[in-house]
Amino acid sequence: MKRFFTWITALLMLLSLAACSSTQTGTAAASQQASTSETGKSENELIAEENDILAANNALWEKVFSSMDKNVTDTTLSSNYGDILMSAVDHAKDQFTDEEYAALKADADKIREIEAQIAALPQDDAASQSMAQTTSTFPQFEGKDFDGNSVNSSLFADNAFTVVNFWFSGCKPCVDEMDDLNALNQRIQEQGGEVIGINTETLDGNADNIATARQILEQAGAAFRNIYFDSASDAGKFALGIMAFPTTCVVDRQGNIVGEPIMGGIDKEDNAATLQKLIDEALAQSQQ
Repeated sequence: MKRFFTWITALLMLLSLAACSSTQTGTAAASQQASTSETGKSENELIAEENDILAANNALWEKVFSSMDKNVTDTTLSSNYGDILMSAVDHAKDQFTDEEYAALKADADKIREIEAQIAALPQDDAASQSMAQTTSTFPQFEGKDFDGNSVNSSLFADNAFTVVNFWFSGCKPCVDEMDDLNALNQRIQEQGGEVIGINTETLDGNADNIATARQILEQAGAAFRNIYFDSASDAGKFALGIMAFPTTCVVDRQGNIVGEPIMGGIDKEDNAATLQKLIDEALAQSQQ
């Protein structure tokens, strides 16, 4: 997917939002960007390698992320991500056995090398412009909701604003916020808004995963719409490119993403406040 989501994910880790790391790493489609590293790999392929490295020791890395420094500075965000991880591993060293510590250090070192390859990739103006455009607009889609009704991107135009929540069934923070999302959906309906859920495991209409997701929603008493579409579509690639869950974004009537995606559950006070600001902004735009 896009470099945008990689660094937002890094920010998530630094803020210790207790979000799930996706277990579906490596599934994002190959980029159409022409830039490749000296090894002949594209930026997306290199990012996928980073994801796979983290996923291999996911339980250990979750411990590291939960103890990372919450202070984010320009220097932090301009640093090599591998160096940030290496520092975090050293900070949490006492939580791991010697074997686990060595494995984490090796992972961080690999990611540092990959980051160096990514930094060396040529970035032309056209690629940068394309990235910005993709980031700001929710990709077009055609699909269905869990009841089998056809849906497409026109749903955004039907709402004053839409809160889109990306989740998957094995993500505890995702499941924990379902009742909050349902309450939000009921509240914003009076303003012409709607919450839409996208469970990334249900893409392509996977019947078993849809059944599991429906059960989770029913147990939480959540009645807001959940939709799916083709994983090979632009929207599917967008969804599979998200590397931390839950992720929530606000989309205006024109299909533009308002502000930046929110990483972590909206049941967190700071995230709820940020979400409300984005909703207010989208609502103001719809009334102009």
